[in-house]
Amino acid sequence: MRLMEIDLQELPIPDWGLSCPNCQYLLRGLPTHRCPECGLELEMEEIVKSWTRLRKPRFTGLEEPFPDFGLECAKCRHPLAGATGRTCLQCGERFYPESLRPKGPWFRIDQWVVDYLPTAILEDALAQDAVPFVRREDQSFRSIYGMSSEVTGRMLVSSEFFFDFLWVLRQQVEQYDQDKAAARGRWVCPQCGEANPGNFQLCWKCGREYDNQAG
Repeated sequence: MRLMEIDLQELPIPDWGLSCPNCQYLLRGLPTHRCPECGLELEMEEIVKSWTRLRKPRFTGLEEPFPDFGLECAKCRHPLAGATGRTCLQCGERFYPESLRPKGPWFRIDQWVVDYLPTAILEDALAQDAVPFVRREDQSFRSIYGMSSEVTGRMLVSSEFFFDFLWVLRQQVEQYDQDKAAARGRWVCPQCGEANPGNFQLCWKCGREYDNQAG
């Protein structure tokens, strides 16, 4: 799913960097979903890929106070969230957000993200927020950008959307941690056998009260 405000059927076709998959005719500005060069009926859901740039970045890293991207001061490790004047609130060390952005058009996400957060969760969140990314081993991306399978062996994200990515990642990690904690706290109703979230005091199915001694 993608952001609701982005209409893939919008006409004329916006400047999304798309071309006809049959003849490579540039689609920007076309008043219909039909290629004027070869006559192909354009299926936008198929043409638009996970790495298509559908919007401008929401964050530049220059916002003040500094948003909570999960970043820390390089000197004292204090969170940079809330900082103004590009200065750490704890030690006064200057930081430069533009230097934090990865070099090159795409960057590979850190290994800890791959190991910790299920890929499907992250992919879905990035797609919903229209952050351009490349799924693992995507053949069509490699053919377009000429990258080897070794380079695209892990998920790639557009460097232009680095701070948007950090924002989405922080939210997903927090939600994932909450979900895991809730799952660990589940209890099984001794009356009907239904599993209930740990914060439920009554069984959602039969209404029996949670008995901590029996749980």
